[in-house]
Amino acid sequence: MTGTCGRIITFNGEIYNYPELKRRLEGRYFFRSNSDTETILAGYDARGEQVCDDLRGMFAFAIWDPAAGRLFCARDRFGIKPFYYLQQDDTLYFASELKALLPVLHKVELDLKGLSEYLVFQHAISDRTLISGIRQLLPGHSLSVSNGHMRIRKYWDVAYSHRDWAPAEAAERLRELLEESVRFHLRSDVPVGAYLSGGVDSSLIALMAAQHSTQRLMAFHGKFTGISRL
Repeated sequence: MTGTCGRIITFNGEIYNYPELKRRLEGRYFFRSNSDTETILAGYDARGEQVCDDLRGMFAFAIWDPAAGRLFCARDRFGIKPFYYLQQDDTLYFASELKALLPVLHKVELDLKGLSEYLVFQHAISDRTLISGIRQLLPGHSLSVSNGHMRIRKYWDVAYSHRDWAPAEAAERLRELLEESVRFHLRSDVPVGAYLSGGVDSSLIALMAAQHSTQRLMAFHGKFTGISRL
């Protein structure tokens, strides 16, 4: 999408608080759509890299500013949406899937450090991947390129604050936060469904979603219909 300011964005994900952000930015930015994508462009126009601090959702995006000759990319706080990149021959390539970068890679080799992390933790905990040369932008990080120089910055981290909660007070606060989160996640331009695994967590989220949904909530589960014998 190209914004009214001339900047261009490619975006994977969803911004759940985009209506609030749009209302805040109206008057400073001329919106041509009602999409969450344009809200990111408007936020970047107003706050630059600090737009990431305002976004609630899952996202990986890249914004190209042709006037400044600058690229800005970011990944959501918990890394729900992936962002892979490759620096090669003075060119930066990026994609939502690692395999999309393989055709431009000069030589495909295994990254042994990335493999060791995968074998221990079931995923790479650093910016390494299983392929040498291909890196991943870490959760809560941004990447910018200007004048041929790349900079990676952590824009968010978990903040812990100690407080003595009474059990009833803590339970009520937890319920409020869960319900608020579920309400935001119900915002979608396609039907919303819930996957019920049989656990307390998915059942609770589905129940809250049904209570706050304006439409009939679809629920899905899976079962094994046969037994395989080895």
